[in-house]
Amino acid sequence: MPTSSIGMTINGTRVGLDSKEIVEIPITTGLNGTAIKLVVHAIVGAEPGPVLCIINTIHGGEWYAIEPLRKIRETLSTSDMAGAVLIVPVVNPAAFALDIRNVPDQVDSPDMNRIFPGPLTSTGDQIIAALTNELISQSDALIDFHMGPKGAAFTDALAGSDFPGDLSARCLELALAFGSPIVRHSPMIGGFPGPKSSKPYAAAVLGIPGFGGEVGGAGFGPKLDQVWHGRTIRGIHGVLGSMGVIDVNNDHLPEKQLVYRSAHRINPRVGGILRPELSGFEMGSEVEKGQLLGTMISPYTGETLEELRAPANGLAYYVGREHPVYPGGWAFGLAEIDDDAHWVANGEAVH
Repeated sequence: MPTSSIGMTINGTRVGLDSKEIVEIPITTGLNGTAIKLVVHAIVGAEPGPVLCIINTIHGGEWYAIEPLRKIRETLSTSDMAGAVLIVPVVNPAAFALDIRNVPDQVDSPDMNRIFPGPLTSTGDQIIAALTNELISQSDALIDFHMGPKGAAFTDALAGSDFPGDLSARCLELALAFGSPIVRHSPMIGGFPGPKSSKPYAAAVLGIPGFGGEVGGAGFGPKLDQVWHGRTIRGIHGVLGSMGVIDVNNDHLPEKQLVYRSAHRINPRVGGILRPELSGFEMGSEVEKGQLLGTMISPYTGETLEELRAPANGLAYYVGREHPVYPGGWAFGLAEIDDDAHWVANGEAVH
């Protein structure tokens, strides 16, 4: 839904053309008496045009994109924009405050990315209902940032392949425009993360294309923070350029991008200290089937508890640093290079 000649309205607040505003959407009152709200940064260009909605921290521990989103808000020039950007840096404030994944309420809807459009009255449902009705529904595209939990870093984008009409292709185009070197294009309605998550709901129900962005992770040091934050900022610029909101070149795009279907999570079956063989600087590198990716070490005896090896040939799309890991916790992820995978350069398939 492109911005009109007089701007746009969010929760009754008019945001005019050529302006930046912070709009608060009241949600509910928590059990401790605290007001729960969504804080929206509306950046509306001088000319009408498409609207990009960017959401982050729908899972409370996945907050890593907050800093690059702050820089996007500061540096976008409304005078050079035809359209708007709506940014919610923290969708899940209750979980974010505790650095946990889900809302702490003991309810049937703990995971806010599995309950769209928020039909019930729990804290999470009310947040998702407001997010859907006030922001996503009046947008033309969606980026949902995830991951970046302490101890693991990611480099991929996720686009659904089972949406109606041309929506699957449009989602893939946006993900490629973001510039991730690794793009997963696989069923979301009939696969992960399911029909009631943000991207499938936006596409299949609202007709709005989008993708999930996963760039970087906390605790890997300032050099990699700078790399990953820069990649996120350039990626958002690339998406805005593909939508016609701003003018950009495509120098942020890698030489080639892997579009894949099959992903492998190589996470431990036992708890312990992860001793990785791959560093954050090697994320996105090729690994071979059987290659040792990391070892789980007992913090009590020092013995090796488990070896984590690549189950197939592919690219490492997430890596863990040395840190304590629960059974099933994030360690390594593999984008399999198989018959369903292909390479893309400048939007065109290459061999």
